[in-house]
Amino acid sequence: MRKKISTEEISWNRVILDAMMERGNFSIDETFLVCEEKLRELSAPEREIALRLFALAIYCDKLHNGEFFESAVFSRFSEILDFAHFRQTVEKLIKKEDPALVVFWAIFRLSFKKSLSQNRYLLLEKEMREKSLGLTF
Repeated sequence: MRKKISTEEISWNRVILDAMMERGNFSIDETFLVCEEKLRELSAPEREIALRLFALAIYCDKLHNGEFFESAVFSRFSEILDFAHFRQTVEKLIKKEDPALVVFWAIFRLSFKKSLSQNRYLLLEKEMREKSLGLTF
């Protein structure tokens, strides 16, 4: 049975996806602060906020590495910014058919694809794409 994404979950995902599109207009610290505030305004649970901010941290680490390394946010996420942890998180999201997987797939497409050899990412991308597209809106 496929999980239906609620309007709330779509809104939470949209906060992060919008931040990615507007990333150049704000500092990384401002971007995270605004995202966290918006997610709290939308009454997102702590776990959902953490998942989405982790995805945004990976995006910033891969595409804006120098600026991200110098940001205050870096210390918050520095220990978990590696592919193994990302993969473990994604596997849990796939198993649970969690709507946050949509955000992780977008992050993967925009950042990881260019930094991993094809044999390491193709299977994971295929699984994420199938599960993300399988979630009904």
